[in-house]
Amino acid sequence: MTIEAAAGTVRLEKIKRPGGVFWFDLQRVGQDDDGTWLRGPVGSPWVAPHDCGTLPMPVVVLLAEDRPWAAWWVGDPADQRLEIDVCLPPTTTGACWRYVDLELDPVLHRPSGRVEIEDWDEYEEAALNGWMNADEAGLAQATAEHCAEVLRRGAEPWIQRGWQMLRDM
Repeated sequence: MTIEAAAGTVRLEKIKRPGGVFWFDLQRVGQDDDGTWLRGPVGSPWVAPHDCGTLPMPVVVLLAEDRPWAAWWVGDPADQRLEIDVCLPPTTTGACWRYVDLELDPVLHRPSGRVEIEDWDEYEEAALNGWMNADEAGLAQATAEHCAEVLRRGAEPWIQRGWQMLRDM
């Protein structure tokens, strides 16, 4: 599918309950049938409630308003990976994307091909402390398991598009 160009800076806000808002200033790459594509070159700023800095490695992000996940391709030379943040469906105002993190993260490690779901401890803590309700907890678990299977199969075209965008940075 062709990506429709849409240049400009966009803020991506990731809300961790009860931890607060983490944000990243990224560049809009474009949009296609799979969603909106953002990229963060090395040096892109980020801020967390307890710290701030710049990205030490490039990232590519895919978001869509109707999906309970956001995909992050991470160009870590020691562990290049595709991380999926399971979340409430993201929302956008055009200049800002925002989502509430539901803690579980299916991850595909390259080049080994190993897929795992990370952060079960954070998920259990959030459910136990009421930082997510039962419906959100169910959505998180079902989405994480589905996305882990998608990563294992590796057949979705958006997976390869993300790797290509990361290589082109």
